[in-house]
Amino acid sequence: MAKLLVVDDDEMMRVCVTAILTALGYEVVEAEDGLEALRVYQARRSEISLIIMDIMMPRMDGIAAAKLIKAADPSAKVILMSGHSESDAAEAQADAFVPKPFRVKDLLEAVQKVLQDDRPLPWVTPPQQQSA
Repeated sequence: MAKLLVVDDDEMMRVCVTAILTALGYEVVEAEDGLEALRVYQARRSEISLIIMDIMMPRMDGIAAAKLIKAADPSAKVILMSGHSESDAAEAQADAFVPKPFRVKDLLEAVQKVLQDDRPLPWVTPPQQQSA
C-alpha cells in the first residue's frame, strides 16, 4: 500500500486527513510545515508515494516546499490544499489541488487520481439502490 506524507500546520486538519487516509489502508507520515516536509521527504523519499500539503503554513509554505521537492525529484507526486486560489498550485507544478474546506470524497478522488489507484471507496460510494 502507498505511503503518504500529510503536511499541515493545523493539527486538527492533519489528524483528520491522516485518519481518513489510514481508514482506507494508506500508511501516513505527518509533518507540520514545509521545512519538516522537506526533511521527512529527503529521509524517506523511496517510501513516499504522495505528498498532500497545505499551501499556507509558517516557516515554509506549501508552494515553496513543493517547488523544492519537485526540483530535487521531478517524479514526486504532490497534492496541494488551500482555502485560497488554485493558481498557486499550478505555479508549484502540483499534480492536483483540493480546495478547503473539502468533502472527504473530493480528497479521496484526488488521491486516487494522482496515485492511479482504482480501488473502490466503499464508505464514500453511495449505497446501491435495491429494486422493489
